[in-house]
Amino acid sequence: MDPPSYEEANLHRPAVGTQAFDILPPPSYDASLPSPSTPPPTYGEAVTVQPDPFPVLTPPRVPTAVTYPPQNNGFIVHSVTQIGVTPSVNVMQTQPVVVTQPPPVPILPMYLKDVPGLVLCPHCNHVVTSQVTYLPGKAAWCLCFLLTMMGLICGFCLIPFAVRGLQDAHHSCPNCGNHLHIYTR
Repeated sequence: MDPPSYEEANLHRPAVGTQAFDILPPPSYDASLPSPSTPPPTYGEAVTVQPDPFPVLTPPRVPTAVTYPPQNNGFIVHSVTQIGVTPSVNVMQTQPVVVTQPPPVPILPMYLKDVPGLVLCPHCNHVVTSQVTYLPGKAAWCLCFLLTMMGLICGFCLIPFAVRGLQDAHHSCPNCGNHLHIYTR
């Protein structure tokens, strides 16, 4: 038995209990949407210039000189009421603000790391920036021995001697040349 055709199926009533599947059709495409009550803002209205949230404040000015109106036989002559007389203008002067940084504070030689540092030399009592010389230390020699044991010979075991991070930093005073500290790895 063949199923009924589409036209025949539409002629019959649906089976009982299919009312739950009755779904309203979607709205037609011809229906117009309700228009908004107000038009959208213009570009000038949408982009407004906000006041500066962090204004630059100027210090108050103190006048440096005070001028008094001229006196004529005990009477005060007001410069605004006089015709042809220009009133005097008081110019305020401000002092420039000078900001200085505090001087750098030297550290103790025992706190020097692998870069030059500001230190007070205990030998010549001058505040100097230490002079650093990098020489191979225990870390470079141990890594060289480890690479040799792994079979990396023919120059590969010498790579740790070229890496500055594996070398010890020897600090000295550039003024008197005395030894200050050794930073070991």
